[in-house]
Amino acid sequence: MKFKNKEEVRQYIWRKIEPFCNFPSPYGRIPNFKDAKKACEKVRELEEYRNAECVFSAPDSVLLRLREIVLEDQKTLLAVLPRMKGFVVLREKVKPTIENLKLGKVANLKELREKVGIFAQGCVAVDLNGFRIGKGSGFGDKEFEILKKEGVLAKDVLFVVVAHDLQVFNDLSYLMEEHDVKADVILTPTRVIRVK
Repeated sequence: MKFKNKEEVRQYIWRKIEPFCNFPSPYGRIPNFKDAKKACEKVRELEEYRNAECVFSAPDSVLLRLREIVLEDQKTLLAVLPRMKGFVVLREKVKPTIENLKLGKVANLKELREKVGIFAQGCVAVDLNGFRIGKGSGFGDKEFEILKKEGVLAKDVLFVVVAHDLQVFNDLSYLMEEHDVKADVILTPTRVIRVK
């Protein structure tokens, strides 16, 4: 299946995935699909995760279980507030919902003790080459660039995307632009995919 542009991919996925989503509706968002917990729990299968001291997570609802796991495993959680309103650090076990991220300590990226070993994002679509399509705001790529520029990412940082199997395509590379950052691993409810 060939798409004309990223927006066509988004509309296609939002229609297909809606029956498999929790509240809120997936339209205009990173879909919060029902089996997201299963996909997030696969992060513990990654050796890179086990070795990481600090994990970055976007604020997407689909990543809630991943954020919980990071705190359960007593790692440092670096998160970004919705609409990139700043970065926060959480170390205590709180339920790291979008709302509770605001309870985190404002992160001074220049003084962050640990390097980010895992960079986690949700997606609207992703392909087996690691090309990710978000909701269209560009936040995911900007977050990666900011953390890279500030020297917060480990040299061997692993870019992890959580997705429903419906969101995984063979090839979307023909839609990508220069600023698009490639993922390294895709976690779905049924698979751990190391990209080509």
